[in-house]
Amino acid sequence: MITLSCSCGSAGTTRRHPMRGLSADERATLIRDAFSVSGGFLALEVDASWHPGSVEPTESCVVLADLDSLDASAGLDADGAKAIRDLLEIGHVAGQPLPAPVEVGSVRFRVAPADEFGPAMSYLVTDGTETLLEATVPVPHDDLLPALVAVHASRGVVGLTSLDALAARFGLATALSRLGQERAAVA
Repeated sequence: MITLSCSCGSAGTTRRHPMRGLSADERATLIRDAFSVSGGFLALEVDASWHPGSVEPTESCVVLADLDSLDASAGLDADGAKAIRDLLEIGHVAGQPLPAPVEVGSVRFRVAPADEFGPAMSYLVTDGTETLLEATVPVPHDDLLPALVAVHASRGVVGLTSLDALAARFGLATALSRLGQERAAVA
């Protein structure tokens, strides 16, 4: 079952398939150009004919079809299906690669597609079940994960929670830049 969602708030499911009838190579091209890919799931921007619900789409509507690896590879031979499933393990948002998760002791740093209708990544730092930092950054941007790991190395958990408060006000990239300027002024 394909989940459809629109930036206007409409949502629904369908058995129709946006990749039905396409070859493995054509599907691979769609996946490489997709809105986002992460952990075997694909969010593909589709045209207004896919708009969910009974409300008519407007020009500002962004309609996404969410597929899993089974949906994306349906109808392909074994080799084509495997190639598509493998491709869905290479995470990206609008072509920008998702960095691999990092673990430092019990602290886990992850980056995933943001849950919104514009291309963005969500940076999440947790310590067990406690969220230390959560910020959304529009794509494209430089990979901020190494800087977050460096903040943890130099300032620990307290540094990450302070950075989270700054990021809520100024955005994560600006907060990291301000933190770097503070460090340079002290040195």
